Formats: sequence, structure tokens, C-alpha cells
Amino acid sequence: MKEWTGKNQKPGRAWLEISLKNLRDNYRSILERLPEGCACMAVVKADAYGHGAVKVAQTLEQEGCRHFAVATLEEGIALRAAGVKGEILILGYTMPRDAFLLKRYDLLQTVVDEAHGKALAAAGYFLRVHLAVDTGMHRLGISCQDEEGIERIFRMSGLKAEGLYSHLSVADSLREEDKSFTQKQIADFLELKRKLAAKGFFPECHIQSSYGLFCYPVEGMAYARVGIALYGCTSNSPKENLGVRLKPVLSLKCRIACIRTVEAGSFVSYGRTWQAAKESRLAVIAMGYADGLPRNLEEGYALVNGKRAPIVGRICMDQTILDITGLEAKEGDTATLIGRDGEEEIQAVALAQRAGSITNELLSRLGKRLTAVYTE
Repeated sequence: MKEWTGKNQKPGRAWLEISLKNLRDNYRSILERLPEGCACMAVVKADAYGHGAVKVAQTLEQEGCRHFAVATLEEGIALRAAGVKGEILILGYTMPRDAFLLKRYDLLQTVVDEAHGKALAAAGYFLRVHLAVDTGMHRLGISCQDEEGIERIFRMSGLKAEGLYSHLSVADSLREEDKSFTQKQIADFLELKRKLAAKGFFPECHIQSSYGLFCYPVEGMAYARVGIALYGCTSNSPKENLGVRLKPVLSLKCRIACIRTVEAGSFVSYGRTWQAAKESRLAVIAMGYADGLPRNLEEGYALVNGKRAPIVGRICMDQTILDITGLEAKEGDTATLIGRDGEEEIQAVALAQRAGSITNELLSRLGKRLTAVYTE
């Protein structure tokens, strides 16, 4: 993603408008909800969910954030290369052969299981690590029931095990059985924490993501790993309420490339899936699925001069077609896919829902061809 530095004008094709003010406001609102002694670990993986990891991390550091989470070694190195000084935890797997890079860039590495821990320790770099434990998601992590294996990792001479964490798999669900499952995950994690303390191990613990923080308050955690909430969004539905005022950070916009009128009965775009019921005025906008717009978007629309313009026909790789019949529009005008235009607004979560997805996926897949316009 490229940052736009043009003066008094917007990019020519398609771009993101990212409000650093709203990012700062969201961070401050999140801080107010943290229990005493708990810090915000800002999750900036996947290029900060499409918002630009370097710019987001730099902005949050200015606000006092000292803890960040990424998914890969490469993401961590990129932040260090940009001058980010806070602690950076890699949540994903790093090959033991790359242990020297973890040491060189002072990165905290997740130990995904005992075998991974042994291999990292054997690399000979005395690495700082956090141990992932599995409390029921069955993804990364050693089983929280394997107390002997966990203790062996904490005693490994080639590692400095500073942290312990797990991940809640259904903290965003309102189903009673899922609430019970989440409570059990938390209880199992806290019991493991207690047992480790009894043996003289006091790692920095964290188990909450955005939904965990707001829906399942837990005392005694060193960090809350906050991702989607930082960016002013919920994941699943516009009706979700996390109980904190969040401001959308990102808007997605592009240009109208051309306008044409088609006769009644005309088919539009690939597959001839949409047919004009009457003479229609269409706008071709300069954005497609290669820019991250979901190809399977159903009943979608854009905002053109404050009015809704339905998407018609299949979304193409580089273009999308809107029905602007009855609307005022001209070539070069702006079409908004996420964000506000006049009295109308399209929320990222609503767009994701119409595509059968979640906000996290939609935002993280926004294409590298887009230009980022950062505003204060």
C-alpha cells in the first residue's frame, strides 16, 4: 500500500481514507475499559487490517502504546525497520532456522508447541518468547492440560518464557452454549496460571481479543490483544454493540471512469447475470475484486454524491458497474464503497455481511494497489 502525498487533491483511481484522529480516539476509549494493570496490545497484523501497519503503529506509539502483535516474522521486521520501538509479539509460527532474525530485531516469538520450543531453544540465541496454550480452539498452542510439557518449556535453557496466552474461539457469539464454552476456556486458563504461580512461574498472561475484552472482563491479565475494535468496527453485524464508542477509521473510495446508457433488455458484465429492465444509466467505477471488493457481493451498492447506486452485474477484476439512473453524476466523480457521503453511510461490517464474510476478512484483503490517504 502506498501513502498518498499529493497536496489538495485525491488520488486518481482508487484509495483508502484513513482517519488517524479516529484511530487515536478509539485507542483512548479502549484504554478506559482496560482493567487496572492491563495494557493494550495493539494487533497490527495483516497490514493493520488493511489500514497500514507502519502508520498505525507509529501513531499508537505517539499515544503511548508499547505493545504490538503481528502474525509473521516479516511483519515484525517491517515495523522495526520503520522505527517502531515497542514490544512486538509474533502470534504465528516462525521457523527455527530464522531464530537469528528474532534476536537481531528483538522480537517476541510465540512457541506453538513443545517441539517448536525445543527447536527454537536449540538455535542458540536465547530468545524471548510467549507460550501459546490451547484451551479449546485447537489451533496453535500446547494443551493447557499438559502441565508437565508447559513446565518443561518454561525451564528450557535456550528460551526466556516471558508470556503465556490463549485465544477465545467464540467470544463474539451470543449463543448460550458458546458463552459457556468461552467461560470454560477462561477458567481453564486461569487455573493453569494459578498452578504455574504455585511452581514459581509468573508469566505475563493474555487471553482477550476485542470481543473478549468487552464481553468477558478478566482480572489479572497483563494485556488485552485488541484488533478490530481499534479500527472502529465490529466483526459480524451492524447490530453488534461492544458497549464502547468506536469510530470507523477507514473509508474506501474510487473514481467513476465512464458513464453509458444501455437500452432495456441489455445484459451487463460477465456472465450476462444482470439485465436492464428499462433504459438505464450506468457508471463504471475504477475498482474491482483485485482491489479487495468481494466478487460475490450481493445486493451491494456504492454512494455517489450522497445517493445509493446499486452494483449491477458481476464485479470484475478492475472495474465494477453501478446503476446511476436518476442520479446526478459525471466522469471523475467519487464513488464510496465504505464510509460516509452526505447523510448516507456504508459500514465495513455491513458490506462484509452482504458478502457473506466478516469485517476482519474484508479489511485485511483490501488490495495493495490502493493508495492510502492519512488524515489527522
